[in-house]
Amino acid sequence: MRTTTVAIGLLAIGMALTAAPAHAGCGCDKPPPPRASVRPFVASGDQTVTVFDNTLDDGKRYDVFFETGGAGTGVGAWSQGKARRKRDIADGQNRVHLRVRVPEVALGPTRINVYRNNSLVFAVSHQLFTVAPRPLTLDTAGSVVRPAYRAAVGFDGTIYIPVDVSRISRATRFWGTALDLPIQFQASNVAMYNPQGYLMQLLDPSVPGLFELYAGDQSTSTTLAYWRHEFVTWKTEHFRSEHFLVDDADGEWHVTGTRHVDHDVIVVAVRGQLANGLTLPPGATPPFQLVVTAEPEGTPGS
Repeated sequence: MRTTTVAIGLLAIGMALTAAPAHAGCGCDKPPPPRASVRPFVASGDQTVTVFDNTLDDGKRYDVFFETGGAGTGVGAWSQGKARRKRDIADGQNRVHLRVRVPEVALGPTRINVYRNNSLVFAVSHQLFTVAPRPLTLDTAGSVVRPAYRAAVGFDGTIYIPVDVSRISRATRFWGTALDLPIQFQASNVAMYNPQGYLMQLLDPSVPGLFELYAGDQSTSTTLAYWRHEFVTWKTEHFRSEHFLVDDADGEWHVTGTRHVDHDVIVVAVRGQLANGLTLPPGATPPFQLVVTAEPEGTPGS
């Protein structure tokens, strides 16, 4: 099912940018993510996340313990960051941000404990944050096969897979399937997010020829076929315009004051079920074989 998920990740970017012309702001005219205790709510090891709380002091340094499995396990790893006041992409208001890198910890729900001077200041529940695997890099031609692949499962049973599509520029048709993980799902069970927490796309069945879902069996997941339009034009116009220069080190704002949205990595969220109607338990999925095939210069419905 992982495979399926990966292919859907490509769909997220394609559909998101198809809906807006190249001049619409590098695809940055999306609704901002909501305010939250942590953003994004799912992230890979070594990715930066932002934690928010009214007790944070601007300019102070904090030690952060990423505790896998929830409170009281004592299993995890430390990170550190300095709080600073800046504009929040959620609403443009100034508030204190604590940005820290996610350390290498086990996949799945993770509690974020924030300390100062060896005292716990606050914590973000493991129900609100999930550690995912590193992004799977996809190219525009051939197949990507990942044996013994494991994806992350959140507290509510949602499966997460990050996909790096930064190398894909030409129009491409993708097929994806997971072997030995018979998770089945429908279009309404899929959502795509980026590393900043933006909702990038929901699968829209009203768009003809854009994607198809094929039911799996006792050993394979639902399969997704998806056509993604070319991005050569979009990338050329984006990097040519000074209007889209990034203004801050966090990569969240343009020099013009508009929001910058990352389209290179998509986190695909799938709420799938097994044959018995149950979802996978929180943590890491069982190992399975992920297969994604790409055919350049496809056309919708071909």
